[in-house]
Amino acid sequence: MIYGIEEAPDGQTFIVMAFYEGKTLSNRIAAGPVPVLEALEISNQIAYGLAEAHNHHIIHRDVKPSNIILTKQGTVKVVDFGLALVLNNPGVTRSLGAPGTVMYMSPERLHKSAADRRSDIWALGVVLAEMLAGRHPFLRENLDATLYAIVNEAPATLERVPQELQAIVYQALAKSPNRRYQTCAELLADSERVCSQLRSAETSPNAISQPIPPVSSKDFRRYVHAASESADKQLKKRRWLLGSLTGLAVLAALWLSPAWSWISNLMNPQPKHIAVLPFDNAGSAPINPAVADGLMDSLTNKLSNLAPGRESLWVVPASVVRERRVDKPTAAWRDLGATHVGATHVVKGAITRDGQSVRLSIILIATNTLRQVGSFEVEDPIGDIRRLQDDSVKLLARMLNISENPSLGNWDSSIPAAYESYLQALSYMRRYDKPGNLDLAISQLQGAVKRDPQFALGYAQLGEAYRLKYQQEHDKQWIDEALIYCKKALALNDRLSPVHVTLGRIHNDSGNHSLAVDEFRHALELDPRDADALNGMACGQETAGQVADAEATYKRAIALRPDYWDGYNTLGAFYVRQRRFDDAIEQLQRARQLTPDNTQVYNNLAGVYLGSGRPQDLTLAEEVLKKSIELEPTYPAFANLGYLYLQQKRYIEAAEMTRKALQLNANDFLVWENLDWAYRWLGEDDKAAPARERARALLELAVQTNPRDARAQAHLALQYAGKGFHAKAMVGVQTALALAPDDPDILANVSDSYEKLGDHGQALHYAQRSLKKGYTLDDLGRDPDMKAVLADASFNVK
Repeated sequence: MIYGIEEAPDGQTFIVMAFYEGKTLSNRIAAGPVPVLEALEISNQIAYGLAEAHNHHIIHRDVKPSNIILTKQGTVKVVDFGLALVLNNPGVTRSLGAPGTVMYMSPERLHKSAADRRSDIWALGVVLAEMLAGRHPFLRENLDATLYAIVNEAPATLERVPQELQAIVYQALAKSPNRRYQTCAELLADSERVCSQLRSAETSPNAISQPIPPVSSKDFRRYVHAASESADKQLKKRRWLLGSLTGLAVLAALWLSPAWSWISNLMNPQPKHIAVLPFDNAGSAPINPAVADGLMDSLTNKLSNLAPGRESLWVVPASVVRERRVDKPTAAWRDLGATHVGATHVVKGAITRDGQSVRLSIILIATNTLRQVGSFEVEDPIGDIRRLQDDSVKLLARMLNISENPSLGNWDSSIPAAYESYLQALSYMRRYDKPGNLDLAISQLQGAVKRDPQFALGYAQLGEAYRLKYQQEHDKQWIDEALIYCKKALALNDRLSPVHVTLGRIHNDSGNHSLAVDEFRHALELDPRDADALNGMACGQETAGQVADAEATYKRAIALRPDYWDGYNTLGAFYVRQRRFDDAIEQLQRARQLTPDNTQVYNNLAGVYLGSGRPQDLTLAEEVLKKSIELEPTYPAFANLGYLYLQQKRYIEAAEMTRKALQLNANDFLVWENLDWAYRWLGEDDKAAPARERARALLELAVQTNPRDARAQAHLALQYAGKGFHAKAMVGVQTALALAPDDPDILANVSDSYEKLGDHGQALHYAQRSLKKGYTLDDLGRDPDMKAVLADASFNVK
């Protein structure tokens, strides 16, 4: 309690306060997260104390857990007003001390702006979040990173916290003071309402919404539907680390022809680029074609990891070989050797099964002369393909004068049937986009780990398979399954770099970006040349606002695989998110040159043309999308073509193309919203309503899975506003604004929500803000519900 504000004879102002016996809130938090109801009751008492100070024109400026006393009588006292700011009525301010503790300073104070009562409200929001989570919501590895997060990043996830309370915290922690609670009284009104609901929930469990899990705030604009983070939309061919080569069978004879080629290579090592071609499948009882197909991927992965610390060997990804349909050495030099880092060598092989026995025949060929560098055969009487593969890797390493990495563990299965199932799964996962393939892969992998419960690589691949299944279906149970199998893999061997990459991506999908970065960093410690880990790290840097660092890291990933189209594709998607459309087009054109029949690249390129806002690019977008559909009719191509026709007001064609997209994939809320728009512009409301309902159901699932996904929050708010659910809509609006306050798409959706809720003034305000942040009048005009805003005479488009 403040007993008085007095002035000493020397003119120094001081505050007379009571002495309280008890413990600090920081001591309480040190024991672990505070239960939700208890945290709210403490926060409310703090807010009452601050409100009293604010009413006396005093700003505390150092609200933090160590300045909150929990007395033995159960009351909460705000102490240490020694750093307070006295606000004199004429507007003159007098500081009573140093500026305060930086960890609890608001963004405007870190920018050296003047403090006001909203700065105290920010600090109270930090304290409340810290009580609920047990840690500071912006805590990073060092002070500089923490201060950067305070100014630029969204607060950490609040697990097991009701959505209504999350919205209160997010609003208190809005970066802009104008979007925060303006007074403690406003905050108290909301928090006391939630307190009352929580107390009621003790006797009626359904009185408040159920807790929701954590999330991600980065968003693509609607038009860049196909310019996806392709690491998640296209299966990465995993570069599994080489296992130990103990217990090898006696090797077959090795011929080197001509011998001087090997000796020259030994004496004068040169950078080598090697590609594994598809295996021929022969013998009296040919092996399952999927096994032969998976062997190509597996051998490519193992060659990639011969010497992770060296740059002397680059392995062309199996996906590139397949996309260019290279199956003969004569085609390899033409199609893979034409690039500046094209394949200098190819591995051509055959797998032959006679009865139980399996034989691998391998030839290493120099692509520029088509001369044979060497060849060998390895055979196993019980059909152990894994053993034959490891023998082959060792022999190829000798031919290429590439050192092996003896420190890497053995993660493969020694049980032939288990390894064959694993290879079949690799084949199915390569085209996981085809209906049923992912389920077939999971079935094979389940069989593999059942036959060999110590098969670490099998568990790791199961984790990745379930992560991809989540990407397809957006069902949270698959993320849970992915985590279970990744943890099993790590329990067997914690040096599996690809598992850490998968875990990083899972954390990114769930919005836990700091955990994701930790996993990617660990993966890179295990394998500094893991381009997938680099791309994951770059995504984390981008999310943290470290745009320049992210760009450099994306480019490092490309340098490791310069002949792999997806590196350029991923960098292009990054440039789209930064609205650097010309740079994005340049990267995607390079990806198209590497893979001229790659529909994903065409779709992404079309997405950039659609997003540029330049009228002339719409024609280019239509040409590219039609070319993509000509190569292969795909969901992204139809979805983007439908959106293009929406832009051109060709509503009948828009509805037709969007329906075709939904026949291939019915799990994207944006595409259902596009169908809704097309039908409404056509006046077919009876068809529009089911599309809206489907979009809302998908959005509720998306927000449940990832509550910090600003895009999903904004779109769900819009759906609730359309149904007249005012309270639910406002929770989504406030959450989306707290997570992504400057995103033009979010601002446009917020405007639309306010218009549906009947607050025309706020609708005008946020529409104008969206234009300032990069939205266009054409973008707004595509929304049937924005007619009144655009027609308003007071709408300022400048």
